[in-house]
Amino acid sequence: MRLFYFYLWVVFQYSLRLYFRKVYHRKKSSYAFGRTIFVSNHQGSFMDPLLIASLRKPIVYFMVRADVFNRFTQRIFWSAHMLPIYRQRDGGETIEKNQAVFEKTDRLLQQRRNILIFGEGFTHDRIQRRLHPIKKGPARIGFSALEADHWRQPIYLQGLGINYADFNLRRSDVLVDAGEMICLNDYQEAYREDPAKTITEVTHLLDTSMRTLIPDVNDPEASDFHEDIMMLTRKGIHPTCYDDSCSFEHRWSYALQLAKWMNENTLELNPDLVELKQEILDYKKALESLGVTENERYLKENHPGVSIATLFKSSLLFPFALLGFVHAALPIHAIKWWVEKFFKRPVYYGSTKMVIATFIVPLLNLPYLFLLPSYLPFENPINWMVSALYFLSIGLFSLAYLLVLDACKKAFRWGKLGRTDLTAFNVQNAQIRSKIQEKIPVA
Repeated sequence: MRLFYFYLWVVFQYSLRLYFRKVYHRKKSSYAFGRTIFVSNHQGSFMDPLLIASLRKPIVYFMVRADVFNRFTQRIFWSAHMLPIYRQRDGGETIEKNQAVFEKTDRLLQQRRNILIFGEGFTHDRIQRRLHPIKKGPARIGFSALEADHWRQPIYLQGLGINYADFNLRRSDVLVDAGEMICLNDYQEAYREDPAKTITEVTHLLDTSMRTLIPDVNDPEASDFHEDIMMLTRKGIHPTCYDDSCSFEHRWSYALQLAKWMNENTLELNPDLVELKQEILDYKKALESLGVTENERYLKENHPGVSIATLFKSSLLFPFALLGFVHAALPIHAIKWWVEKFFKRPVYYGSTKMVIATFIVPLLNLPYLFLLPSYLPFENPINWMVSALYFLSIGLFSLAYLLVLDACKKAFRWGKLGRTDLTAFNVQNAQIRSKIQEKIPVA
């Protein structure tokens, strides 16, 4: 493990656990080094590699789009375990350039290192509960390494499925599932007879495995419908509309079942589902015209007013929130403004804000680490220990500030919602949910 990679691993262990409410892992890998090529879906842009590298045990080298590499960034990226991958859309001599990269991955795999590739090759600007076809690059890299090693050591492919509630929503949940490991050595004879056919077969096997790791809705239009059903039933992994008494893993399982049912009952063959989909869209537009979300409508109907638990929690957090305001409010809001103004694609918002804040906030507060020991009343070693502990707690203070700020915003919203009559929407919602139960048995 290179020093810069280790530093990032430590830093993002901390910041990711603050950013997400809870991270769930299924089928954890028990090794740090293991000659495995991990292939993941790519929902959340920058967030995906940070999550996999920091919160899973295997140490990985990332395959990153080549256009971000230049003479200045190359050494930095290499020290963070990043390798360029050239895509056909980038133009130029893609095959020749990738061959040089494959020579590096050959050596890394021979040295019992792991590779991480995002097999879809791109990411969307918003959550889509579906998997795009997996590219053949991971299989090519694996077989190339086996040939370079004369098939002596086993090399594996393993799919990973990252399931966010919403990668841009702070304090949401995420689940990472792992598929069955594919030992490429088992395909030695087939590869020698027909390399192209074998690469295609292995890629298809990997693709099939990965489609069991996330809610995979084949039709893009049905994908949005799938999200709306989860929102209205409050059973799935919708980011705001869910039953908090159910674990995220249970809700994820529901999302898988719902996606499977929708793939078996397509919209084009079910006019009733098309009609229901349109009715839900009309309902959402009408709510939106009032500036009200579905979750706010639900809470106003079922839990009117600000809960005592929320008030109690905010009261406990308030002293720490004041410290967070002092140490982090200005940089956090400046970063938010800058990212949302200059980044055109929303998919980068959450991860970019988190990464920048992770480095900027401690840097701006570094003087406290050296000044506090002079003002503390204890012995000198204890002063430094207390100062270091306080400095490391600034992230927690920042989170407390943001949580209290969110609670204040919600309280302000309740004041506005109290003057809004949503009775007709409550009736319409009940009718739609009744139709969902009637037409979609698994819901």
